[in-house]
Amino acid sequence: MVELKNVSKTFGKKEARVEALRGIDLSIREGELVAIMGKSGSGKSTLLNILGGMMSMDNGEYWYDGKTVNFRSQRELTKFRRNEVGFVVQYFALADDLNIFQNVALPLKYQGYSRKKIKEMVMEALRELEIEDKAKAYPSELSGGQQQRAAIARAVVKQPRLLLADEPTGNLDEATGEAVQEIFHKLNKNGKTIIIVTHDAKVAKHCERIIHLKDGMVSDDGLGRDAYEEEVFV
Repeated sequence: MVELKNVSKTFGKKEARVEALRGIDLSIREGELVAIMGKSGSGKSTLLNILGGMMSMDNGEYWYDGKTVNFRSQRELTKFRRNEVGFVVQYFALADDLNIFQNVALPLKYQGYSRKKIKEMVMEALRELEIEDKAKAYPSELSGGQQQRAAIARAVVKQPRLLLADEPTGNLDEATGEAVQEIFHKLNKNGKTIIIVTHDAKVAKHCERIIHLKDGMVSDDGLGRDAYEEEVFV
C-alpha cells in the first residue's frame, strides 16, 4: 500500500544544514499496524509528514496503492490528504471554540457532504470512540483521554484508508494511554492501515511491526512484536 524509495529530506543551509532523512526505503502493507521508533531528531515526524503528504521530499519516490504521489501538484496532494489520510497528533489540535461535534465534522465540510450526511457520519464516529454523549461539550470540558478520542474520531470520520499518529499517547497518563492503544488496535482490526510514531516501547509492543530510525535512516525494519518483546522487555 505504501512504498518509499530512497527518500531524503534536508532542512537549512550551510552550517545549519540538517539531513532529516537519508535514503529511506520502506514498505507497508495494507492492514498493517506499524510503529516507527527512534530518538529525538531521528527523523520520525519528518517521515510521518511525508507519508501524509504534509511535507515534500527532496529526492526519492513515494508510491501509494501502486501510484506515485505527486508532490508537484498541490491539487493532487490536497486530494490525497483529504481522501486517503487521517492524522492524529499528540496535543489533540481541537478547536477550542467549537464543540466536539463541530470539531469532528470539520473534515467532512471540506469534502462537501450534506448536513444530514455529516450528522450521520459524525455521530457514528463518536459512537465508535464511545464519546457520543460528549457531542455538545467543548474540548476544555473533556479529560485528556476524551479529547484524544475526539481527535481520533475527527481523523477517522471521513473513512481514510491510512491513519497516521504522531505520539498519540505522549500527553496522556499510563492508563489513558493504554485505552487509546486499544482504540488503535480495534481500528486496525476493522481494516485501517495505521502508522504510529512513538518513543514509548509499550505502544510499540501493541504493533505488528517496529521500524527503527537512526540519524535519518532505517536501522531496523520488520522486527516483529514477539521478537521486539524478547529483545527489549525481557
